[in-house]
Order: sequence, then C-alpha cells, then structure tokens
Amino acid sequence: MIRIIPSVLVHSAEEFDAQVQTMKEVTNFVQIDIADGEFVEGKTWIDAAYVAANMPIDFELHMMVANPLEVAEQWKNQAHLKRFIVHYESLKNPTEELTALKAHGKEVALCINPETPIAVVSDVVTLIDGLQLMSVHPGKQGQAFITDTIDRAHALHQQFPELELAADGHINAETIPPLAAAGVTRFGPGSAIWKGAPKDNYEALVALTHTLPQ
Repeated sequence: MIRIIPSVLVHSAEEFDAQVQTMKEVTNFVQIDIADGEFVEGKTWIDAAYVAANMPIDFELHMMVANPLEVAEQWKNQAHLKRFIVHYESLKNPTEELTALKAHGKEVALCINPETPIAVVSDVVTLIDGLQLMSVHPGKQGQAFITDTIDRAHALHQQFPELELAADGHINAETIPPLAAAGVTRFGPGSAIWKGAPKDNYEALVALTHTLPQ
C-alpha cells in the first residue's frame, strides 16, 4: 500500500503545534524531522519531552543527527513513536548501532543520502524494517529533486523486493508516480504539504496514490 506521510520540520513549539493539529484532521501518522546543525547544516527546534506531552497522533522520527543513539535514548519511551529513521552516514558501526536501536522495541528504518552507494544496504538489510532514500541533500526543504533516486529505488526493489522503500525530498505530484513505479511505497512530502492549503494538499496527494498501481 502506498502511504503519504507528511514531514513536520519546524523551528518552534508553536509551529510544531500548528502543523500537528492541522495534520491530525486528515491523518493519524506523520514524520517528525529533527536536525542538530552538526550532521546537517540546518537545525530544527525539537523537544522530546514537549512532544511526548503534546503529540496526539503516531509518528516516525527522522534523525538527521550526528549521535543517533543518544537522541534515541531521549525518545524511546514515547508511545506514539513507531519508527526510528537513522542515517547510514551517521553510524560508526552500523550493525551494532542498528541492533541497539531495535532493542528499544520500535521499527527501525535506514536512510541513505544521495551520494551513498546502495550497496551498503546489503550488510544490514536483515536488521531494518525499511529503507528511506533521500532524493535531496538532507536538512532543508524545497530543494530540487535528484532524478537518480528513481534508478536507485528500482535497483533496490529488484534486489530486495520485500524491503519497504521510502523516499524523502522534493516529494510531490510530479515525483511520486515515477518513484512508485520504481518500488517506493512510503512518501514524505514537506513543501508539497505546507505551501498553500495543507489539508487540501495532503488529500490531493492521497487521491493521486489511489490512481497508481499498488
């Protein structure tokens, strides 16, 4: 099944509340993006305790951070948190660190940047619940789509047909169809949701997925 999972990337508690309350009316699942200003250039606001007290729906946590295991410790007990998304490039020992993340009882997805060879997935595929391909360089919304992502997704789907593939970065009505045809089933739109009327934008993307082969 193809899923649209809105990306929540914010710089204040007020912005967080506004986006989550808006999406709560149309979906029960979002992706929260956090960036530390070290692993990626941009830095987001995020407070794990605040989210725990104010998050009404389920979410996955996209950790664009230099120390993902430390960050995971701050979030691991949140009932609404269903999946950690960790960047391969942030891991010093992928096997050990992915195993440690899995021990928290959440799903764990691996994320790889555009320049990272897809061959790295082979060594850890048994440890992950999904793979997220970045189709832009992480940390900032509104970048141009890297078209090579489509070929990368197709190659991964051919090699690992049972592996759930996600795509994040410049996800919109133009990029979803070719990515879906390549095997991607989870999409994390950011700008395509928040520019204009968010609820209408979300519903339009969901309607689009219903026209695509599942």
